[in-house]
Formats: sequence, structure tokens, C-alpha cells
Amino acid sequence: MRFPVITLAIALLALPGPSLAADADLLAAPKLAAANALGRDAAPAQATGALRLQLLRLGRVLRGTRSAKVLAIGSSSTAGVGASSPSRSYPARLEADLENALNGTDFDIIGHGLSGEVAQGAADRMQREVEEVKPDLVIWQVGTNDALRHVAIDSFKSCLKKTLAWLKEQQIDVILINPQYGEALIKDSHYVQVVNATAEIAREAQVLLVDRFQLMRKLQGEHGDRYYLSADNLHMNDEGYRCLAEQLAARLPDGPARVPAPRRWLPRT
Repeated sequence: MRFPVITLAIALLALPGPSLAADADLLAAPKLAAANALGRDAAPAQATGALRLQLLRLGRVLRGTRSAKVLAIGSSSTAGVGASSPSRSYPARLEADLENALNGTDFDIIGHGLSGEVAQGAADRMQREVEEVKPDLVIWQVGTNDALRHVAIDSFKSCLKKTLAWLKEQQIDVILINPQYGEALIKDSHYVQVVNATAEIAREAQVLLVDRFQLMRKLQGEHGDRYYLSADNLHMNDEGYRCLAEQLAARLPDGPARVPAPRRWLPRT
């Protein structure tokens, strides 16, 4: 079974030129996100008037030098807790997947994850991390610890808004990764609220959102939690990180340099 395309489109378009329309799943209204989070059917998002999103800086540097620097920031999922080795974390796998998919490119993906960190913690160190790495793209995995610790929704949303606005001022591309899915996790209504708030802020800020929640929900429906979660029922295992990295790399640029997408993004059975 192929998963719906609910991930990013790396928009390496010729500059200047028209932008690439993002997938409707990424641009759904918060009401749709809420329905999806609770596992209910919902009407598909309307394509008409959909936001058009670009990763302008990433596209520009790849066309110019065929190399790009990416800062992966977040909590334990970025640190790779639950993986059998650092090479099986999602940042390490993503770097290999992108370089395999985009022939002749050199991606340097720097993973700076701190276990247990909430969004405000990442925001507090964002300027220092950006100054140190000087990334073309920031991938921010966010929300799980805020949901588990019941950080106020308004505070969480304010933190995301301010940090995304600062990154925009620095002309740095951004991708958000929302919290993971787990049957035990969604029994807490606050957890679902954080998932929905992340989608809402991504839409408002016009940044790409990788819907990890929906990806993991699909995996759970097909294989159960044990397929993608480690023994603690919270952190992802090697298969979970593999699927996340391959979803991130699954959609490739349009244009003359387009190459086939990675072939390994389907779950192993």
C-alpha cells in the first residue's frame, strides 16, 4: 500500500518563475487536521486558492553549488533516541536518501536534537544554532513534549509564530515536522490540540509541514505500534526513522535536473 503524499515538496524551481503548488494535504484547514488527527473521515482540502510554497534558498544554493547545509533541530526524535545507532536516526538517513535521489548533490544535515525539549527551548537556542551552522534550510521537529507536558496552546503557538518569523527575516527556508502518532497519545485531547496547532501555524506562516502524525497513523493501521515505535511506546525505532526520512525525501524537484525518487520509502513487510 502506498501512503498518501503528505510530505514536503522540495521546490527547486527556476528563479524567477512560478512557484510550486504544495500538496492539498499540507494546506488543509485546521478543521480537516483535527478530523484527521482523530481518525475520522473528512472532505479533501480545496485546491483552489491553495497557498504556494517554495524552498527558495535551498533551490538557489543547489542550482548554484549542488550543495546545501541543513539544520535539523528538535527533541528526542531529532537526537535519534530509540534508533539502534546514530546512522539510523532520521537526519543521517535523510542525508543519504537525498544524495542518492539527487545525483551529484552534497547535503550536510546537522542534527541538533535535545531529548525532552519543548518548543520554547529550541526557540531559545535557535539563533545560536543558526549562527553556528549557517543553514540553508531548518527542519524543526516540534510539539511532542509540549503536548506531553501540557504547555498552554497559546504559548506554544506564539513560540512557533515568533521563531518562524525570525527565520523568515534571516531568509532561511523552514520545514516543520509535527508530533508522532500513538494510540495511547491521542487519548489525551491536549496532544491532539498541539498537532492541530502545529498545522495551523504552518499554514499561517506559509511553511511546509511534514505530517508525521498521519504517516505514523497509517503505519499503525497497517502494522501496529510495534512496527515503528521502540519498546517505550513513545520514541521511534529504526523503521520509524527510516519511514520518516524517506517521506521527507520522497517528493523531488520539478525541472530539468529531476531524478527518480528513492525506491525504499514504502514500509517493509
